[in-house]
Amino acid sequence: SELGIKGHIAEIGTFEGRFFIAMALGLAPDERALGVDTFEWPNSGVLDLFHSHCARHGLTRERYIAIKANIRDLTAKDFTGALGGPVRFFHIDGDHSRDHLLADLALAEAVLHPQGMICLDDMLHPGYPLLIVAVHEWMERHPDWRVLAVIDREDIVAAAKFVICHKDVVPLFEQD
Repeated sequence: SELGIKGHIAEIGTFEGRFFIAMALGLAPDERALGVDTFEWPNSGVLDLFHSHCARHGLTRERYIAIKANIRDLTAKDFTGALGGPVRFFHIDGDHSRDHLLADLALAEAVLHPQGMICLDDMLHPGYPLLIVAVHEWMERHPDWRVLAVIDREDIVAAAKFVICHKDVVPLFEQD
């Protein structure tokens, strides 16, 4: 926001909302958050739990949209139509498989603000070794993108986050 980048936030794999709520609480007044999940694991009460977490932390339903769906059933138009514009920050924490991550990246790229960022969860996680392979493949096919940051999560599995963006935007963020 301080850099003049306007847009919404989106997340694939919202689950109970921990990261989603933190992102949404940082939105400007005219921005909204969109979270997509099947909201079925570990049981069918996850969506209600997500809404209760949002309410408990002061995130009103006017500020966010939760879509209960398989992400493969949604398109870029579903995202931009629901939000009314581009996404400036897109968090991906969906199905932890190579093919799904590649599809999630394509969707995120299609709705992203030109100066937006994509944040990828659970990179380098020992339980999902092919996620980094998918990122490498995607970056090879998209030479105009760069890894802007690696967020080290010092926990038992060291499941770092990667933040990626267009290469021409890197200098803007390097100076900030």
